[in-house]
Parts: sequence; structure tokens; C-alpha cells
Amino acid sequence: MRTLILFLLCLIGALLSCQPDADLLAPADLTGRTWLESHEERPAGSDVQVYRPDTYAFPPSWPRQGFRFDDGGVLTAYGASPADAPETYPGRWEQEGAGTYRLTYTMRGQVVSYRLELISLANDVLKARRLP
Repeated sequence: MRTLILFLLCLIGALLSCQPDADLLAPADLTGRTWLESHEERPAGSDVQVYRPDTYAFPPSWPRQGFRFDDGGVLTAYGASPADAPETYPGRWEQEGAGTYRLTYTMRGQVVSYRLELISLANDVLKARRLP
């Protein structure tokens, strides 16, 4: 009986100490780098988006969507223009919680705002989920 109680206490302690990788990401891990979506690596049927630094050797594709966080909450969003050329959009980012950021920018006169939930960052691969 003592062994069972000790085992359960250890199990509960281990579960309570677990944190998602996103909780460990600080803005410093993201700022000063341009992150572009690697849609080729997105798992089929998943809402998880995969991003890589703009220095990655991407295969040829249409302009990639992405973002850059800079100090002071400065955001640059990347996407395609109506003529399918790369385009940048100025905006702001702010941390809303552990691993969750609000991105707001203006794209061709329209305000775009959404939350980005960071899932993991390892070996220059950022995984995130876009939330309303």
C-alpha cells in the first residue's frame, strides 16, 4: 500500500511539473528573425503551421506568409500582393500569455488581428497554431 501511495505521489508530481514547450519560449527566442511558413512540412489535416527562418533553403513556391517580431512590439507581416509579389505589412505584436501572442497589422487598408499560439521551437523549426 505504501508503495502504491508513493508511486501515485510521484506520478502526480511529475504531471504537475510538465510544461508545454511554448511556455518556455521567450520573446527573445523570436525577435530579430523573419519566420516564413513552410507549408510543405505542415502535417495533412493539422492546424499546426510550421515556420522556418528566411535563411532556410525553401523549395520554389509562391511568396510565403510569415512574420518578424522586433523589440518594442514592432511586427512585420509577410504575404503576397494581389499580383503575387512578396509584400510586407506593418503592425504590432504583444504577448498575451505564456506562448501566446496577439499579432495585429494592416494589409491593403484592412486591419488583420489574430493570436498565435507557439507550440515548439527546436532546430530552427517553429510550430504554431493560429487562433482567432
